[in-house]
Amino acid sequence: MMKKTLLGLALTLGVSLTAQASQSIGVFFGSPMSGIQYKQNDLRFSLGIDEFGVAVDKTFNLGKLVSKPELDSMYTFVGAQYVDDKDDKLGVRSGVGFQVPLDRVELYGEVGPTLYVVEDVDLELEGAIGVRYRF
Repeated sequence: MMKKTLLGLALTLGVSLTAQASQSIGVFFGSPMSGIQYKQNDLRFSLGIDEFGVAVDKTFNLGKLVSKPELDSMYTFVGAQYVDDKDDKLGVRSGVGFQVPLDRVELYGEVGPTLYVVEDVDLELEGAIGVRYRF
């Protein structure tokens, strides 16, 4: 378990922290995992600590997608995740969320379906809430 955690952390933080970009790091609580998250521009890397898992997502600002600035606090995302529980699940996920910037901190919440394709084909509704520090 420790080797998997270290590997996941290395993969999550493997993106250069010195690039000139909008970056943030924080914690999230949700289903099927809770842990830490690193975000650079519109890419997110999540590492589950309670249930080991990794996820990579591409986010899209909803206000820019539909040309309505009043929706800038909302986003949609698509990605993949692996969760190492009793079934070792690999899935494709998508969803919608919101984020509220407060100075250098942002609060966020999201929900969406994940289609798992290893062992059994299974569709689960999952969500998370979290806080990230922007630097």
